Order: sequence, then C-alpha cells, then structure tokens
Amino acid sequence: MGFKKEKVKIQWLLMGMIFVFLLGGLIHLLSPFPTGEFKAESPPNRYEISINTGFERQGKNQCAAFSTAFVLRNFGQNLQGAEIYAKIPYKIPISGYVLPKGVVSYFQSQGFRPAIYRGDLNSLKNRLVQGNKPIIVLVGNGLFWQHYMTFLGYDDEKKELYFFDSGRDNDENAELTGNRTMTEDYFLKWWSNGLPVFNHVYIIVE
Repeated sequence: MGFKKEKVKIQWLLMGMIFVFLLGGLIHLLSPFPTGEFKAESPPNRYEISINTGFERQGKNQCAAFSTAFVLRNFGQNLQGAEIYAKIPYKIPISGYVLPKGVVSYFQSQGFRPAIYRGDLNSLKNRLVQGNKPIIVLVGNGLFWQHYMTFLGYDDEKKELYFFDSGRDNDENAELTGNRTMTEDYFLKWWSNGLPVFNHVYIIVE
C-alpha cells in the first residue's frame, strides 16, 4: 500500500515538473510581453512618413521578415525580406510563421532597441508622430491567420490609415505613403486579432 502511494506521489511530481518546464518554455517563446500604453492626448489630424524604399512581395508566412526589412531599409540598411527570413529566429515549425519574439530578437541582434506595446489607435498614432519611424503592427483572425504590416501614416478627416503590406503585389497608394490604405474601422477589426495578450500590439524600433 505504501509503495503504491509513493509511486503515485512520484508520478504527480514528474507531471508537475513537466508542466512547469512546458510553461517556462511557453513563457520564453512568447516574451517579451507587450507593455500597456493607452494615451489620452490627441495626435495631429494628419501625419505621414514620406519614405519609399521599395515594396517587396513576400513568400508564404514571411511577412515578419519583410516588415522587418522595410523598417531596416529606412534606417539605411540595404536588406531584403528573403535574406532576413533565412536568419530570423523563433519560427513555428511547418508553417514557418515568425513569433513576435523573433522580430524583437532580430532587431536586437542588429544593434537596435525594439519595444512591443499594446494600446489603442491614438497611442499608435502618437508613437508614429513622436518617432517619425515605421511601426510594425500585427493583425489577424485568431489561429486562422496572423499578418505583420508596417504603419506609415494616417488622415483623420478621411478616417484612413496607410501601410506597407508585403502581401500586396502593387503599390495601391499612388502619391500616398506606403502601398496600402485601410479605413480605421477595417483596420481595428483585424487589429483585434483574436490572440490573448498580443492583440492591439505594435513594435517600435530605435
């Protein structure tokens, strides 16, 4: 009887250790978790980053690397999305999708200081105005799909937001910055991407 109790204790101990190990691994893969940032002040009614470093068309699930390359080109580094995708860490096996940690880690490896925030549309706009640099956002629909794009400008009067989207074949924005325009309502629908903790997130780089 005592032997059976001891065996059960050992089994529970092993299960507990496995759970802690798996939980620790999951936390490591997901970290850094976004910092909450909800700003009350209103940004200017209109703002754009006037840049054009070329729009690349991504391969399957390579949007993280292509968004990263776009940001780095605007820091003066002549890098292509496919080149970064080959090196960027924290890809999910089989799908090849890159976790936010992979984007942050790659920027750090290049000597930059990235930070990931969770906020609202006002805080996103304020960050763009304050930094005058492209901002990576994560949109999607839960486990069905997730997609990284780069935020470049907005017009409050038109309720429009401007992006570089490596999933687009052509420049749809003509004289406007970026290659894609979204209405605010459409963007907010997909920015609430169905991921716990990682919805309404954006990555800035300094």
